[in-house]
Amino acid sequence: MTQNEIRAMILNLVQGNLRWCDPKDPINLKKAEDLGIDYFTTQSAEEVLEDIIIDLTALQNELRIDSSFQSAQL
Repeated sequence: MTQNEIRAMILNLVQGNLRWCDPKDPINLKKAEDLGIDYFTTQSAEEVLEDIIIDLTALQNELRIDSSFQSAQL
């Protein structure tokens, strides 16, 4: 996997998770509208941070495994 692909995956993971704690994201705006309130977030920033750490750790482990397999095939 190239450095550009890894950066894109990191960005995608972080942005995807941040949506859940952003009151201005379309997902949360729709929910707020449905509830008749001004602002809503599906998750707190702390919950999202935990999810980001878990997702990035999983990506790091995946990259290590891929690297090990590539090394073993030499």
